[in-house]
Amino acid sequence: KEVVPDTASVTFTVETTANDAKQVVKQNNNISDNLINAVKEIIAGDSSDSIQTKNFILRPNYRYDKNEKRTFLNYTALNSITVKTKKMELVPRIIDVAINNNATSVSDLDFYVENEKEFCGDLAREALNKAKIIANLTAADLGQKVKGIKSVKVDVYPQSRYGTQFASFKSADLVSGNKMTPIEFGKVKLQANVDAEFYVK
Repeated sequence: KEVVPDTASVTFTVETTANDAKQVVKQNNNISDNLINAVKEIIAGDSSDSIQTKNFILRPNYRYDKNEKRTFLNYTALNSITVKTKKMELVPRIIDVAINNNATSVSDLDFYVENEKEFCGDLAREALNKAKIIANLTAADLGQKVKGIKSVKVDVYPQSRYGTQFASFKSADLVSGNKMTPIEFGKVKLQANVDAEFYVK
C-alpha cells in the first residue's frame, strides 16, 4: 500500500574552525543556538515536533609533511542537529532558515509514516486472505483440504520510498536566490509478508 508520509526529519551540521579549542566551541555554540532558536519559531506549538543534538565532535587538525611529521593547524567543531516535524509543508522553509542561520550542511532528509500501525491491520488481513486462498488452491490441486493452521508469521514494514529526496548537500549548493529549496515528499510503500504453514488432509 502506498501512503503519503506524515513526518519528516532532517539533520543540519554547524562546522566552525579556530586556533583555540575554547574559541571554536564558543563560536559553534553561538551559531547552533541561533539556528535552533530560528527553527523553533517555525515548529513552535506542536509537541510532536522536536529538535535535538544528534552529535558533537571537537577535533584537532594537522598538516603532514613528506616525512609524515605532523604540525598542528587548528581545531574544528561539528554540531549535528536533527529536526523532526509533522508540518510537512514547512520543510522547505525549515531548511532555508537553517541555511540562512549558517548551517554548513544538510543531510539525512527523510519522509516516513510515523504510526505504521494504522495501516498494519488492513495489510495483514489482506495478506492472510491471500495466503489462505493459495493454501486452498494448492491443497485442492493435490486432492486435499486445508484442515487447520500450524503457524503464522506476519511482518509489515516500509518497502521503499518514492520521490525526490537528497541525502547530503553543502549549504552553498542549496542557496538559489529568493526561491525556497524544492522538496518532493513522494510516497511510502508499506508491505505485508505472511509466512504460514497449514495442515491438510
